[in-house]
Amino acid sequence: MGALDFLLRAVLFLVDTATWLILARALVQPLIRNPKGAFWQVFLIATEPVFRVSRLLSAGRVPERWIWLVSLAWLTVVRIVVKLQLRL
Repeated sequence: MGALDFLLRAVLFLVDTATWLILARALVQPLIRNPKGAFWQVFLIATEPVFRVSRLLSAGRVPERWIWLVSLAWLTVVRIVVKLQLRL
């Protein structure tokens, strides 16, 4: 296993982790009563960097309530590209 292979697998791990955190945030959000709680803050801190990149890539054309879906789409694109590189 070379250094590039290790790096691609690390990126894949980060993409998968971000995907699951975004899905969890979308599912848990309607149940949150205290937005200042530590449980909710973990989701906000972990997913906000991905959301910022998605906002930048979409140039502000996506409403805030749909940014999670756009983020998942971008992460899926990255995952496909990484998986294709791992096959080569």
